[in-house]
Amino acid sequence: MQKVFVMYKLKPGVTMEQYKKFSAETDRPITPHQPGVISFKVYEIKGRDKGGSPFDIVEDVDVESWDAWNKCVASEGMKKVVEEWGKVGDESSMTMIYGDEITD
Repeated sequence: MQKVFVMYKLKPGVTMEQYKKFSAETDRPITPHQPGVISFKVYEIKGRDKGGSPFDIVEDVDVESWDAWNKCVASEGMKKVVEEWGKVGDESSMTMIYGDEITD
């Protein structure tokens, strides 16, 4: 299992309420049920310890692997999520990182 963090700002002019509607109606009902996705949580970022946050949203995703996540995002099952996300999320701000838990 790998952890993926997807972080981004909202598009200029998009409100958090508009984003939450997309999240509730499209993203959260579809994404966690895709092949390779183990769990999916979404967080509204309220701030950070040193000034404003560079992100409005952080998605915390447990996946079988980074490759499985990339296949998921490109799949037909995620087409609606990706299209509708493009209306609310600022693609230029999106950052994805992934890694493995340190257990030793």
